[in-house]
Amino acid sequence: MKKTFISTLICITGICCSCSGALSKGEVDLDYDKEKGEEEEKKPEKEEEKDPYVLTLNHPCAYVNAENIARVKAAVAGASATDPVYASWQSFCKSPYAAASYTASPVPTVVRGDATGTGTTENYIVCDRDAAAAFQLALRYRISEDRSYADAAVRILNAWAKTCKKITANDNNQYLLVGFQGYTFANAAELLRDYDGWAAADQNSFKTWLNDLWYAKSYWFISTHGGSGTCNLHYWSNWELANLCCQLAIGIYLDDAAKIKYVYNEFTKGAGSGAINNMIPYPPVADPDGKSHLIAQNMESGRDQGHATLVISLCAELCQMAENVGLGFWGMQDNKVLAMAEYTAKFNVKPDGRYLAMKEMPFTTYKYCTDCACSNHSHGATHTTISIDSRGKERACWDLIYAHYVKVKKLPENYAYYSKMFAEQLRYNKGVLTGDGGAGDDRYGSTSAAYDQLGWGTMLFYQGN
Repeated sequence: MKKTFISTLICITGICCSCSGALSKGEVDLDYDKEKGEEEEKKPEKEEEKDPYVLTLNHPCAYVNAENIARVKAAVAGASATDPVYASWQSFCKSPYAAASYTASPVPTVVRGDATGTGTTENYIVCDRDAAAAFQLALRYRISEDRSYADAAVRILNAWAKTCKKITANDNNQYLLVGFQGYTFANAAELLRDYDGWAAADQNSFKTWLNDLWYAKSYWFISTHGGSGTCNLHYWSNWELANLCCQLAIGIYLDDAAKIKYVYNEFTKGAGSGAINNMIPYPPVADPDGKSHLIAQNMESGRDQGHATLVISLCAELCQMAENVGLGFWGMQDNKVLAMAEYTAKFNVKPDGRYLAMKEMPFTTYKYCTDCACSNHSHGATHTTISIDSRGKERACWDLIYAHYVKVKKLPENYAYYSKMFAEQLRYNKGVLTGDGGAGDDRYGSTSAAYDQLGWGTMLFYQGN
């Protein structure tokens, strides 16, 4: 399904809502109830005019497009035991979240963060699991064409849209949920948008739910950078990247050009930590070991590697969605995103179970919230070297990165030297093909961190070494 938008006025701080007027009224819950002490989430009133542009959407075109699906179908038909895509498909089919018998557990109010005063305990893990199941079931349907998986995914989406009215907490950790799971729900819906077993009335209700609850909260977080009392870079890159993923995926699913353009502006020249020049604060440098072309630290490199690698995973999935709608995030500023990926891969990869023998990692001192507009500076930190905390963290993003830059854009192999090495590490264990594509299993963790990215990079993006 192709849709082309021609826009002569893009309202950045007054985003147009295709499903309801909730955003213009500052509402964020379907049954809105402003709690005592909770800052009202609303849009700034001022509008900014942007240049005309043309945008073409060839659905599905969020994280997964028709070309990805066709490639997996061909691999499944070939059924070669030596094919990493087929091996990953076999692993995917064993995922409990891709089983047609999966049953959703929606709740009226989702809490992630300090639950004090919310009327319920922290319960967001049920949302994490159900969103993951909706996406994996929708994906399994598109590959297998077995309607039982689509029906199961539709049941999950309908149940959540009908039941869930509020996302809350007494701190801003709720916006991590909004980013990660809003992004996941929207990607599931995008894969099912033309499924004739999803009643039009139910799909319209789901669109309204995504727009009025998830998008509204995500937009508030990005547009205010977390609200009053915080500077523009108070929240780390992974927070804003997750919410930009949420907004872009919802914009694609809703055919909303203004939402998509808003993400483009935030990523390319925004003031927040999800903007490319704040996420990657310093120019790329030469690889001291001469293996890769250029490498670049990210905002969280001196924090810990669990978060530094999450930045890579989220940024890669954001770039892929942008690519699918014609926005070239991947190649901006001479492939700056690739340099960031190479830096992080180099420090974390263990191709033979051991970290690489390397020269000292280059690092430019990064000052986090030490001299800024935050009302409380007790959280500030100065990073003088790359952090070894959580070193070796694996994320299901490396086949996507390698495939895009080397197989799609035809860059020289050495430009993605360490990314390729990490992709191979995830595909093989001591030379044996594992089929690991990001199932959210023990390799990626059994807590909420397992649901911070969509994954399945080998299955969806591998195109050979």
